[in-house]
Amino acid sequence: MTDFCIQIHPDLSPDLDLAQVRSACESLASDRDLIKRFAFLDRPAEGEEPHHINLIFDTDRPAHLWRLLQDRLYECDRVGRPMQVSSMAMCEGEHGWRDYLLLYHYDPRESLNRLDHQTGH
Repeated sequence: MTDFCIQIHPDLSPDLDLAQVRSACESLASDRDLIKRFAFLDRPAEGEEPHHINLIFDTDRPAHLWRLLQDRLYECDRVGRPMQVSSMAMCEGEHGWRDYLLLYHYDPRESLNRLDHQTGH
């Protein structure tokens, strides 16, 4: 099982429709063969304002999920551009989060990893 995390920084894109993002993710998560668990975490610590939102996915097919996330979130007409300027996407590597893969980052200067479509890592 591989964990994915998409971290959204809403302050970087005020026109991002978080309800639309959540709806797209919940629609994907209805495929229980692909996504074993989905969580939309937007609760700040007590007394703090939320600085970011985490979308968490667990899957046995990480390469397939990443292609769908790109299609439904990053390349979508409604939320694509706001997601591109306000989020980063990561997934566990072969050794969990110790060697995570950075798949997308709102800062284009960041070095990205590729997800091997054969092994999924």
